[in-house]
Amino acid sequence: VEPDVMVKGFLKDDILIMCSDGLTNMVKTEIIYQEASKNIEQAPKELVEIANNNGGYDNITAIVIKNI
Repeated sequence: VEPDVMVKGFLKDDILIMCSDGLTNMVKTEIIYQEASKNIEQAPKELVEIANNNGGYDNITAIVIKNI
């Protein structure tokens, strides 16, 4: 059975977050989205800090890209 896949273009104002499981295991998806939406330039630093404050036992990588 193939998983449901939604494919669309990278539209204006879309945000793309690439991150390691060191982030996703420590920070809820909703928080990741909120931080990325607040300040695109500071989001990676803030996300890594939140993950570290939540225990940060693994390598943490976060890249946030906004289509302008």
